[in-house]
Amino acid sequence: MKKTILIFFLFIYNYLSAQQIASEDWKTDLNFLKTELTKKHKNLFFKISKQEFEKGIDNIINDLDKDNDITTTIKLTQLIAKIGDTHTNLKIGHLLKKRKTLPLGLMSFKDGFYVSATSKSNYEILDKKLIAINNYKIETIIDSLKTLFVPENIGIINENSPKLIPKHILLNHFGFSTPEESTYTLKLADTNGNITSYNLNEINIPSGRNRDKIYMKVNTQRPFYMNGSRKIFKEKYFPKEKIYFVQYNKCVSKETIEKYGNKEFAYRYPSFKEFETKVLKELKENPEIDKLIFDMRFNQGGSSYLAENLIKEIANNENINKKGKLFVVVGSKTFSSAIFNTVNFKKNTNATLIGEETGGKPNHYGNIKKFTLPYSRITVTYSSDYYQLNNRNESTVTPDVLLERTYKDYKNGIDPIFEYVKKQ
Repeated sequence: MKKTILIFFLFIYNYLSAQQIASEDWKTDLNFLKTELTKKHKNLFFKISKQEFEKGIDNIINDLDKDNDITTTIKLTQLIAKIGDTHTNLKIGHLLKKRKTLPLGLMSFKDGFYVSATSKSNYEILDKKLIAINNYKIETIIDSLKTLFVPENIGIINENSPKLIPKHILLNHFGFSTPEESTYTLKLADTNGNITSYNLNEINIPSGRNRDKIYMKVNTQRPFYMNGSRKIFKEKYFPKEKIYFVQYNKCVSKETIEKYGNKEFAYRYPSFKEFETKVLKELKENPEIDKLIFDMRFNQGGSSYLAENLIKEIANNENINKKGKLFVVVGSKTFSSAIFNTVNFKKNTNATLIGEETGGKPNHYGNIKKFTLPYSRITVTYSSDYYQLNNRNESTVTPDVLLERTYKDYKNGIDPIFEYVKKQ
């Protein structure tokens, strides 16, 4: 099952007040969407009624003559979000040629949103906690941004919000700035709680690699879970702690691309079969291993079947499959197929689930398919199946041990998960 990221406005900006797509063409697209999505989705009206959905489409159509393309697209995105399916959304970046944003990368921590990236000329704001923009509290801004996606749990909110907050077109649309505004007043706090104001100018989003960008740095050596975190999967034995650490960042491999994707590019991906063999060999032949960490905190999905056999073999390992020996890590990025693997561990092993609440939930719609609107060329993704993994109506998977990442731990290169497991 493929995972579609629910971020619709990474590339939004357009100053034009007039339509670029003719109203009649928008009307054709909207009616086409109304018909096709109703027909193709597994169960489109599980949350929103058919009457409410159709009225929402009609209201957008009635406003076409006064709304520009951006406003129409935002309204449509809000309507799609009301459906309540995190896998059903729109891809609209191609519509927007002029792009503006604040040079403001943000990371979510237990203690708030911190500036993790900016342009070199704004180095002063790096590592500061963002409290407000133009005197609007971040919480107030997020309340508006939440209408653009399905905010069914804190994990999804914490993942989507940092990417949406810097977008000028959204700040403008929701009334937190004006169309002509290009300088924004940020309220920031340092680690000592000192509050300062800073004027930040918006920029054009670079089309290629941004060499003017600087990033938050860790003060010491990066912990294993962060070092090489872009790898699809990796493993390491820590002899001093007698901990075997397996990190599973994507449910994707050479095998899944050969089976479901473009076989021509399969060679670019590592083999999970080879990785699995290596992990099982280490577990079998290394008698010093006392604990196993299976980390899926960054895993946003792919093909859930990929790790099924490995989980089964871990469940059959009598030395590891014990409370206090086996730890499964999840977080706000854990989504889609990774939720299948998480529930598999919960049901079939004695693992202790540790970390943050997941972005995905056990019972959900998925198996994504798509179609394209004829005139706007918007791609609509939708769910063609429903997966019920338990009998409870849970909006997230809550870990047995809740350990939320703090800014201080991140800066000091501390993995609270590893530190907790060491002490058990």
